[in-house]
Amino acid sequence: MSLLAVIEKELRMFFRYPLRVVSSVVVGIVFLVQFIFFGQAVLGGRYSQMLAATTGMGDYPTYALIGYILWWLFASPIDAYVWGVRRELQRGTLEVNVLAPISMIKFLVGLALGWIVIDNVLMGVVFVFGVVLFKIPLSAAVLLKSFPILVLAFLAFLGFGMIFAGIVMLVKHIGPLAQIFEFGVMFIAGVFFPTSVMPRAVQAFGSVIPLTHAISLVRGIFMGKSYFEMISSLRALLVLTVAYWFISYTLFKYSEKLTRVVGYGGY
Repeated sequence: MSLLAVIEKELRMFFRYPLRVVSSVVVGIVFLVQFIFFGQAVLGGRYSQMLAATTGMGDYPTYALIGYILWWLFASPIDAYVWGVRRELQRGTLEVNVLAPISMIKFLVGLALGWIVIDNVLMGVVFVFGVVLFKIPLSAAVLLKSFPILVLAFLAFLGFGMIFAGIVMLVKHIGPLAQIFEFGVMFIAGVFFPTSVMPRAVQAFGSVIPLTHAISLVRGIFMGKSYFEMISSLRALLVLTVAYWFISYTLFKYSEKLTRVVGYGGY
């Protein structure tokens, strides 16, 4: 119940201000549209033979829409962990939450889940807008087949994002660094163009980012691939999910132990 209370708090605070909700959706749509039109201008049209030869998906709006929506959802728990802890420090309520009958990890996961729900709503609107505007073919079978992949991806994103929660506990303010990382991942994970055009070192770094494999899997489903045909990406995403939860939990417990000694600080 305590976890649900944290999620409810975040939902109430966000949807309490309708203008904030509308502006978030508008920003999402503007970013999506400008990137898709820019990509089409560079590629010379909606369909690209070069993109099809490289990725198997030649329809650029579909390619970009999948990458963009998943990138936003990947950034959601990072923002929740980074700015959520920061907001509690600013309000002077972090220590109170520490003393409450809920573990800090559960509290932070509640923040992240709350923001994932919020961003799912926002990106759901943006996704529907993109499907309608760019006439992207979509079926119930594709959506149902994508659902297990999205659940696994969300688990991976939560574990990966918690690394930033541990860093925030130690450093207090890493918002600008987190934003730089999020936009960097947009290119490293192949959100708007294939990772194959990147240097090998960058491709290797992208392979340890859960978003890279989540995007590849969902695009594969839209292309009609079976889970078996994408087994390598599925295995990689599963391994990364377990690995990042272990890493983030270990880092966070160390950060929590240290900050209990030196103090949580404040704004």
